[in-house]
Amino acid sequence: MDSMIHAKLCQPRIFPQNSARQPEQINRAQDIGGDLTLSQDKLFEIGRDGKLGVKKNIPTLAYPLTQYEYGSMDFWYALANVINPVTGADKFIELDDLTTTMVEISAYLTDEDNIFKGTIWFPKLRVAGFSLNIGDPNAAVQRKFDLVGEDFKILPTKYFAYAEGTVGVLGTGVDYTLHFGATGEAPIPIAYSATEYIFKVLRIRSGICTELVETLDWSYSDGTKLLTVLNCLTSDLIKVYYEAATAYATLWADNNTDPDALFAEDCVIYMKCGNGTESKIYLLQSVGIDVALERDDKKQIGSTEVAQTGVKGKTVTVKLDRFNAGFSLETLLASDTVYPYINPRDFSDEIQLRVEIYKKVSGVAVFAMGYLITGLSPTALGTSQAIEDYNKVTNSLESDNLKISSDLTELAFITIP
Repeated sequence: MDSMIHAKLCQPRIFPQNSARQPEQINRAQDIGGDLTLSQDKLFEIGRDGKLGVKKNIPTLAYPLTQYEYGSMDFWYALANVINPVTGADKFIELDDLTTTMVEISAYLTDEDNIFKGTIWFPKLRVAGFSLNIGDPNAAVQRKFDLVGEDFKILPTKYFAYAEGTVGVLGTGVDYTLHFGATGEAPIPIAYSATEYIFKVLRIRSGICTELVETLDWSYSDGTKLLTVLNCLTSDLIKVYYEAATAYATLWADNNTDPDALFAEDCVIYMKCGNGTESKIYLLQSVGIDVALERDDKKQIGSTEVAQTGVKGKTVTVKLDRFNAGFSLETLLASDTVYPYINPRDFSDEIQLRVEIYKKVSGVAVFAMGYLITGLSPTALGTSQAIEDYNKVTNSLESDNLKISSDLTELAFITIP
């Protein structure tokens, strides 16, 4: 009987499609999965008893992934398909950076007898939403991502492999070759069908990622181990995905540099109404930020692949649960405090919220990363009172934007015109 595959022997890795960002392991993952929904339509005709046949529809894939918050922007940058920023002014991600990007994710699986079982590969994943959750004052901060696609592939006893090359000074429209094997990129591609060796070839040119077409744009020779990409320009970046008998790189190295996790005690929450004074929010028991991207990815006649990616709408929902100590937060939400009572109907629609997360460096709290939401409007206000307990209040707010950054200056509250 085969040994089972344990979480400690599952090595997840993300492959950004666009830009020169390299594939990288997914750190601090707590839960990952791929749920593929297959659908089909039965075909009938008048005059026939029984079905005529079956039309298989394009599947849908849901890929949830949960991480501990550990103060790193790496996974965000990978999802946005951008390289690590050089200047402080670029150290942020906004929702628009996640609407058209695609990534591949693979999981390399080894059983408890140290026998490699193969790879599960999830191609062309897009971001459908994500959340940040601080569950209670003792909780680890978690971020959860909801990715979507159409497929996953199983590579029994084989590795999902990657190679890349940057075109040098060749001129215009010159062919470019990548040599696999001892004198070039390793490992060597393995045929996954009678004559097919390469899953996908991408070309990044002037910030635009294009999936190239075999024969028309590229060809591969198993005899010479050469991939030839046609009509290249200087500085084109070529990314190649294929199947191999050995790993293309070190697939996993324990990350002992970043924090194990960051916790509720490492977080500070600030709020500002209009152009008023920013205030720290006290007695919070839980904080939830949920982002939903209304995806509108388009297919086209003649293909089962996604031809265009896009998002029709963005919704950011914030939920704050706290003990009530005098309606201080409701006073902050009120746009008009002239009268001696608070009317939730008059709450401001220009509220800003910032979640600051810190890490310990030599015993000193240092800003790690944060989340800024502007243009928030309250959508719900709830109160509850149980016997022998303190009064609790829940505030819910909604917006359509969010900024994530490792630079606190990027998360300053804005001035309302």
